[in-house]
Amino acid sequence: MKTSAEMAGGTAVGFKGRIRGFNADAERRLGDMLMAIGRWAESESGVMMGHIKMSVSTDTGGITLNLTDISEGVLHHGALRPTREAEFHIMAALTDVDRSELEHEMMHAMDDSGVFLEFDHRGHSHDHSHDHEHVHGDDCGCRIGVKDDEPEQDSEEDEEEPRGKCCRRKYDFR
Repeated sequence: MKTSAEMAGGTAVGFKGRIRGFNADAERRLGDMLMAIGRWAESESGVMMGHIKMSVSTDTGGITLNLTDISEGVLHHGALRPTREAEFHIMAALTDVDRSELEHEMMHAMDDSGVFLEFDHRGHSHDHSHDHEHVHGDDCGCRIGVKDDEPEQDSEEDEEEPRGKCCRRKYDFR
């Protein structure tokens, strides 16, 4: 049986984990992050067709952020008081975008959001083969073939260098 995303000719990607230091600023940044993902989808296919959703919760409550229309922006529902740690789930179900590119863009948007996110690697669908277009080399930044016990190289990055090292993408969270 096909999922609704498959029937629509789309794909769905999701991640889950924990947020450290959730507050109103983090909530704003998460909304901006969803918009960045939506703007990327719009640039890829001409229109963002589908939805991008996120939930943030603790034992005492939670919020949801939903983006279904770029012109309406992200809709915030619920309330969550500042907390040291909260659980998050994020999912994008979109048409006319490549799954590996969507995963890649979501990872960059989450990294560039400025929110302290820790991923539960068992609960997301990130393709660790990094099936995106570039040659893996010393300066690619993807850490392909790097063992976790090896220290990361201390790179002297130019101030104008974008944060998305492997694809040179810089997100504008305005």
